[in-house]
Amino acid sequence: MSRTQGVTPKTEEQKRRSERVLLSIPIEVRGTNAAGQPFVEKTHTLVINRHGARIALKTPLQPEARVTIVNRQSAMSCPFRVVGRTGKSLGGGPEWGVECLEPDVNFWGINFPEKAKAPSDQEEVDALVECAACRFRELAQLTLEEYRSIISEGSVRRDCPECGGMTEWKFGFVDEGEPEEAVPVQPSTAAPAAPLPPGAERRRAKRLTIKLPVRIRLQDGSEEVARTENLSKTGVCFISSLMISPQDRLFLTVGYTLGSSEDEIAARLVWRREIEGGGKALYGVRLEESREE
Repeated sequence: MSRTQGVTPKTEEQKRRSERVLLSIPIEVRGTNAAGQPFVEKTHTLVINRHGARIALKTPLQPEARVTIVNRQSAMSCPFRVVGRTGKSLGGGPEWGVECLEPDVNFWGINFPEKAKAPSDQEEVDALVECAACRFRELAQLTLEEYRSIISEGSVRRDCPECGGMTEWKFGFVDEGEPEEAVPVQPSTAAPAAPLPPGAERRRAKRLTIKLPVRIRLQDGSEEVARTENLSKTGVCFISSLMISPQDRLFLTVGYTLGSSEDEIAARLVWRREIEGGGKALYGVRLEESREE
């Protein structure tokens, strides 16, 4: 991947109360359905943030209803409010937005600190990082100096609230795979798989949650500057208002800055998931050549 040399002005996505992470966490949802009957359903998250989540759930619900969600990884339970239906999964089942009623509890096992206002001359990168000593995870606002330190040195020294002192931090991997609701491209239109790194066998390339500006350019000349949701050596995930079709070849500039001369990376669409409201979609693309950075 291209290293970032700067970031673009804050977008609406960056103005949310806390950043989001595309992550599939196994959960159990308990409550009363739209018909007034009690239910229990095992499912998973699609996106999480400090204040809530988007979840896949077949059971019909009423907005404003209260449900209890159990994190099946930690066995922790917490009350949530149903915000409303947010879309459909690949199988046609609904997705729901839910708001955590105890946001100060670290329910997802990832710390989501309040977004600080950076000085006008201080550029920052949002990234999922992990303490090398205790595995404590945080979606942190890294300065460019911290970000570049992890890129070049493999880690950076930061304060860890669990260890109670300065420790080494590195990028946290996201290994759960693409969202299950994503619409796959048909095999006849999919690009060939990028070469796998040595020793990787046929495992999926590990993904990092790093929010970098990315310029997306299509062959018809249309383009947009968005942000990455996660990335790996072989692929990138982002949200865009561009209409990208399976046959489209697109060109990405990851770490884009206005006027920069970063190289473009050719890519092909692998999957797409429509987002209700706002005219945007979540895209997963495969790079036509793998990148180390």
